[in-house]
Amino acid sequence: MPVETELKGSKIRHLALAPAVYVAPGTSLGDVVQAMKRARAACVLICEQDRVAGIFTERDLLTKVIGASVDYASPIEAFMTPAPKTLGLDDSIADTIIVMHEGGYRHIPLVDAENRVTGIVEVRDIIEFLAEHFPDEVLNLPPRIHQRMDAPDGA
Repeated sequence: MPVETELKGSKIRHLALAPAVYVAPGTSLGDVVQAMKRARAACVLICEQDRVAGIFTERDLLTKVIGASVDYASPIEAFMTPAPKTLGLDDSIADTIIVMHEGGYRHIPLVDAENRVTGIVEVRDIIEFLAEHFPDEVLNLPPRIHQRMDAPDGA
């Protein structure tokens, strides 16, 4: 099956998603960083009454915290991305890739029809799906994506 057809037909629910890490609004930056470390998570969802209020990612940690003079007792709201873009479990993997690419996102919260948080999809989940379903295409990629080989066998 062509890659594009497979991506449009496969839903986020078909991915092997890792459990998301959640904290409540008002949680300190220090506690959020420790929660990320304990769970070996790349992001944390800030949820209020099962609704996504924000997301704090490893990128936020690098750009807003590391090297800055911050108080780790400050509430996470000062550092999170509020009201992030969300998707549902029945959205296609193709749509997920488009949203990630256009928004520059690596993590997108997942919600149900009532906007209650159900998990998170990460770029790693997409890469694993592609590698599993299209091993020939992935394994035959050149070291540099725009590289062209002059000879078919590389000789």
